[in-house]
Amino acid sequence: MEYSVGSFDLHIHSSHSSDGVLTPAQILTVVRTRGISTFSISDHNTLTACNEMKWNKGRYGSETMFINGVELSTFHGDREIHVTAYGFNEGCHALIGVLEMFKQNRDLQTQMRVERLQDMGFTIEYGELMKAANGRTPSGVTFLTVLSKHPENREALYDYLEGEKSISPFTNFYFDYFFKDGKAWVDVRLLDYYETVERLKDKAVLCIAHPGLYKDREIEELLTDGISGIEAYSTYHSHEQVQKYLDVAKNHNLLVTAGSDFHGDRIKPGIHIGGHGCADSTLIDSFIERVVDLKYGFYFI
Repeated sequence: MEYSVGSFDLHIHSSHSSDGVLTPAQILTVVRTRGISTFSISDHNTLTACNEMKWNKGRYGSETMFINGVELSTFHGDREIHVTAYGFNEGCHALIGVLEMFKQNRDLQTQMRVERLQDMGFTIEYGELMKAANGRTPSGVTFLTVLSKHPENREALYDYLEGEKSISPFTNFYFDYFFKDGKAWVDVRLLDYYETVERLKDKAVLCIAHPGLYKDREIEELLTDGISGIEAYSTYHSHEQVQKYLDVAKNHNLLVTAGSDFHGDRIKPGIHIGGHGCADSTLIDSFIERVVDLKYGFYFI
């Protein structure tokens, strides 16, 4: 998809995600430099960036709208589905409870992934992985970084370190090893999709993130009560997919969102803040109205 900068971006990851690079303050600088007036940092399963941005309220003026966001890792059957939640009160007990449940399940998943990699002949220890994660949830970035420190692992990781997949090594490694049916996939349900949506449907604006990744699911299976929107514009989507999800939104009366899924050039080369391909700045007007109705989860900074 061609790169173009929109006036908003609702799917950005900061250094508070285990696979993000820029701090929230650095993201704000880029956002303002590019003339983006509305944005959200939707880190993976953590509210740290939201809490940090709250304390910047009014600090740099009031020209930029920041919307609380988080990307939740849920399971629909045996398939991981990401749900972006927006506009919530960062002190919401229901959301905090969901994230605590996720953390407990993720810890188990991490241990099982380490054991699976060890069974495959890799040298890796749970303790060194958690130390490298520095208090965050280990991601594909953390795993590949730790694995590559052991010389005996490097031959098996050649494609990601020097070969054809090295242009985006961390993303390729994650999809190849940890996605469903990947080389080190383990069956641990992090959060139940329907249960999570039910618990949060009145607390946040819930959207299906990058639906084009879920090729083994009919999108209609995911359109349960509480899902308000769909990320039609994504750097994962072709022009044909964008049109498909715009039609889905129209047919099911869903809000449309757009997000770059920016992580930083080291993690996802060529993916820029604002680079989701949507040039219609009015696209999210209805989305913003829904967020404002929740009253708490947005600030002008």
